[in-house]
This record gives sequence, structure tokens and C-alpha cells, in this order.
Amino acid sequence: MSAEQPPSSLRHRLTANPALFLLGIVAVFALLAACVMGFLLLRPLMSSEESGTTSPNAPTPFPLSTQQPVNQPIVVGVSDSGTFSVTLDAPATLDVLDSQWAVIPQNIGADGLWNPEVDDNSSAWVNGTIVNYVFGLNDSESNRALLESLAPGNQISLTSKQGVTHTFSFDSRSQVPSADRSIFNQQTPGITLVLLGGDEDNRLVVRGRYDVAAAAEQATNSNVIQMGETVQIGDTQFTPQASSFLTNRPEAPAGFGFFLIDFVMQNVGLTAVDSSAYRFTLSDELGNQYALNPIASRLGNYPPLTGFVNAGQSVNATAGYQIPAGLVSPNLTWTITAPDGKQAQVTIPFTAGGSAGQSAVISLQQASITPDLNNLIIVGQVTNVGVQPMVIAPEDVSLRTPAGSDYLLLATNPPFPWTVPPNQTLQFAVTYQRPIGSSSAIFTVLGQPFELSGLQ
Repeated sequence: MSAEQPPSSLRHRLTANPALFLLGIVAVFALLAACVMGFLLLRPLMSSEESGTTSPNAPTPFPLSTQQPVNQPIVVGVSDSGTFSVTLDAPATLDVLDSQWAVIPQNIGADGLWNPEVDDNSSAWVNGTIVNYVFGLNDSESNRALLESLAPGNQISLTSKQGVTHTFSFDSRSQVPSADRSIFNQQTPGITLVLLGGDEDNRLVVRGRYDVAAAAEQATNSNVIQMGETVQIGDTQFTPQASSFLTNRPEAPAGFGFFLIDFVMQNVGLTAVDSSAYRFTLSDELGNQYALNPIASRLGNYPPLTGFVNAGQSVNATAGYQIPAGLVSPNLTWTITAPDGKQAQVTIPFTAGGSAGQSAVISLQQASITPDLNNLIIVGQVTNVGVQPMVIAPEDVSLRTPAGSDYLLLATNPPFPWTVPPNQTLQFAVTYQRPIGSSSAIFTVLGQPFELSGLQ
């Protein structure tokens, strides 16, 4: 008769084998850790489902921040008392008969060619063209049929981002070689529509004339006055009395002056109005806008406009702005915006530009850092409004730190010297060594400075 074996158990096995006992403890702890980790990973998803929100990785329908994209410098004016925007009132929509397209700015390539890709719902705009607006449309059957159907009397219009509408009348239609750069000329106010993506050798080009009658009607409807005249917005009247341009003030940074406007504000209503609720902006014919400058406003014949204006009261005030000393613009426009959004505009003749760049109209269209983060590319244009050819040498262009140190110029397109005939526009691109250790730099052309911010 065989001996009876004792019942086996996990306890006896673990006791008899210490290594197996340790391995069991490790397995238990690993299982617990996996459970905790799984709960932590699933908790955000469970909470978003319970609250009706989307996963953190899902795209949001609206941006949550107004910060500039990384490596996208912004162009602003130079000011010791704070920066002010020097922006272009770019077109937002393009309308031809019953068709409308959203506008996407596109730069001319370094080779001088322009052939951006656009879909049927969008139009490309040559960045910076604001005398002769140049647009590109997709060479689809519908777009080609639309442009070929235009006849004298048909209107083409564009609306800027600030809500200003410019109207043009159909003028001509022709086939133009794809390499023809004359379509970019900025000599005559008008609009140019180009079909893109079709025949590689030729393009259908439609041109429109600026509609002076429509512009005059729009000006009449938008309360446009001259110096010395009075305009009323609601219960408030404004009378601009005089303007002056100070170019030798020590408070102004190099290359800039102060433009001052003396005016009267009168409350013809029955209740007091808060003057701080009104906005006063100055713009030139290039589309650059200038914000009210507190330092400049204190240099006029009257104090800056502040506080409440009681019923029946009149106050004299000065509005001051910091503008480039060499600005060439036949007229400046002073815009008064009431709290309810209604506006009045004052057209001010401007012939007091300084000697720097006196015959040059300069605008910057883009500043971007190369993908390898080593270089900075600046794109802009120079228009010669004088009667003699303009020659720009390497010493007329510079990129410096706020402290005055120069950055290395690596390449230019076109190469120096730049020659700009009278009433012609030259598109340029310059490549500099990317500024290191500074988030801003000052780019200067013919004595006209621009500050580039967001370089880091």
C-alpha cells in the first residue's frame, strides 16, 4: 500500500522555492502599475466624452491665440514710445459680375515668375500691388467663360480687409506671354486679372480701369471733407483747422517726423460724450496706417483730446502721428471713427516729405526666416515717382540691430545696382544672415526704416 501524498498548494510551492515567490511579487506589482497607467491615459478621453468636448488632438474650429506663427516676423514702424503698425490695406474679396473669390496674397518668385496654385473658390493677389491690383484666377472652364463674357460697362470690384470697396470698369482682354512682367506695372490705377494654370506659353489677361465716378460717389457717401470744413457724426461735429510736419524734433527717432493736426470737436447733442470712445487714424496713399502718437500729440498748438465733452461744449485739440520723414504721398487721409462705427474722412495735401527717399515709395511685403533657420529674406518694392532714373546701391540698404550693428547681406534679387526708371516699380528680395540674440532688427532702404519683430 503506497503512502498518501499531502495536498499541494501555492503556499507550499512559494515557500519551497524563494525565487518563484519573488517572481510572483514582481508580477503583482507590474499588473497594478499597468492598471494605474491605463486609467491615467483613458481619463482625459472619458472626461471629454462626458462633458461633450472633443479630444485634445482634434482640430478646433477657431484659433485660441492671436500670436504670430513661429518664424513669421511682422513689419512695424520704429518708435521709442511704442511700436505702431505699418500695414497694407490688402484686398479681402474680389467680385466679377455674380462671382466672388476670397483673396490670398502671393509673392512673385525669385526668378521673376508668378504662377501660384489657386482653387476655384480663391484668387491670388500679387502681394503689395495697390495701384494696379494684380489677381490670378484658376484657369477653369467657368472662370474662362466668365472673363471672356465681360463687355464694356461691366464692373469689377474688390473689397479690402478694412471694408473699403474699389470699383473698376472692364477695359480690355488679350493673350499675354507667361513671362511678360509688364502686367505687374504700377503706373496706372486699375486692375489686372490673369488666368493661371492653363496654357504654359500664354495667359488670358483682363484689364480694368479705375472707376472715378464710383469712387467719387463712395467718397460723397462716406463724409469726406477738406481742411477747414466741418463734418458731423451723430451729435458731434469735427472741424480740422491746420496741419504741420515737424522733422527736427529730438523726440522723433532717426528717419521719422511728427505730423500734427489741429481740430475742433463740438458736442451739439443733449448729453456729454466720452472723447476716448472716438478713434483717429492717419493713412497715406500707399495704404500704410499710423496710430495716434501721445508724444507727437503733446507738441501741437493745443493739448491732446481727453475726457468728456459736455453738451454744447467745443474743445480745441491736436492729434499727432509719427510718419517716415521721407514719405512721398500726395495726400494723407485722416479718419475719425465714432463709437457706433460711423466714419468721416479728411483729405490733407502732403508735400512736406524730407530729403530721404524723396522720389521713392517703398513698401515691405514680407519678411520670413528660411526653413534651415539660418537666413532672413525680405521682400518689398520701390516705386520711382520722380522724373529721373533712380539708382540704389548696396550702401543704400542695410539691416541693423536696434543698437546699430550691421548684419551680413548674403544675396539680392535683382543684383545691385538697382535702377528704377521714372514711374516704374522694382520688386526686390534681399537675404541677410538671420539676427541672433535679438528679436528685432531695423531694415532701411534709402533712409526709410522698418522694424522687423519676432525674429527669434
